[in-house]
Amino acid sequence: MRILCSSKPEDPNDISPSLINGVALVSLPSKHIVIDGFTDGQEGAPTVIWSEDSKRLAFPFSEGHRITYTGVYHFSGDDFVSMVRENEELLVPVKGDVRNEYVTPLRWLKPGVLLLEQQDILRGGEDEDVYHRFTVEFGDQPGRFHVISNKKVPPKN
Repeated sequence: MRILCSSKPEDPNDISPSLINGVALVSLPSKHIVIDGFTDGQEGAPTVIWSEDSKRLAFPFSEGHRITYTGVYHFSGDDFVSMVRENEELLVPVKGDVRNEYVTPLRWLKPGVLLLEQQDILRGGEDEDVYHRFTVEFGDQPGRFHVISNKKVPPKN
């Protein structure tokens, strides 16, 4: 991760999110920028979930304050490549009029198998919120993934 700050942090190991201007995921040793503008939509860098073999990573990214999706990358050759094609999202379909949608990665269960959580806020009030935990299995090629389990879970308190 390459972190750009507006000024030198007092402690480089504990950077205040308010100092962060930009974050990029950089592949080493090539120094190729894999993801630029790598933020969680708020201040700071997103929490990156690495697979045990360090060949895959997942992270939440925001498209405004009402939508958060999950990006997934796999190390292939000398670079990380996105496992989710443009115009695709990792999510489970929900019935109702979705107002806000937040999909976040929780952990890799094994290489190529990711556990995610999805919160959908439906129009009509807080009692209408829907939570799912689902598991996605990825193939070796971008766009090759499918949901292998999906469970509705109680809301967080």
